[in-house]
Amino acid sequence: MYKNTIETVIAKQDISDVIMRYARAIDRADGPLLHSCYWEDAIEEHANSYTGPAHDYIDGAMKRLQGGDVMMHNVGNIHTELEGDTAWVETYLITFARFPKDGVSWDTLTGGRIFDKFERRNGEWKIAHRKIALDWNRDEPSCEGWCLGLFKPEDPRTIMGEKGKGDLTYTRF
Repeated sequence: MYKNTIETVIAKQDISDVIMRYARAIDRADGPLLHSCYWEDAIEEHANSYTGPAHDYIDGAMKRLQGGDVMMHNVGNIHTELEGDTAWVETYLITFARFPKDGVSWDTLTGGRIFDKFERRNGEWKIAHRKIALDWNRDEPSCEGWCLGLFKPEDPRTIMGEKGKGDLTYTRF
């Protein structure tokens, strides 16, 4: 039976922090923050859309994300198996994204899991290799009612999330 020690608890927390930082970075289209999640020599395997150096993947994604619509990565269960300076991590993920298709906005909701090989180098945990497994998906035309009109995005008191440094996560209050 596996028993946690203070060292394993700290390692798992450090790894979870990287995963949460990744979600924040990808949703806010923050390239430098996203780069900080991966080692320079890390590999990204993103289903059939990309396989190669993670930093190249990030640079290509930033071009699409900065001009794109809303996106949200919701992190669920995180299972971590530690083996010295290597950790094998399975993270459940639900993502929402909006994409244009034939001049119409479509919403896509996808459930899947991220499989990461983390490495600790000089005391710091980062992703060394990432693969994803897609479990389910739902695509449909966008239809926002903002809780049947309860919320009004056009009202200046309503704070809407946005890409980049103008988002509340960076500006604070």
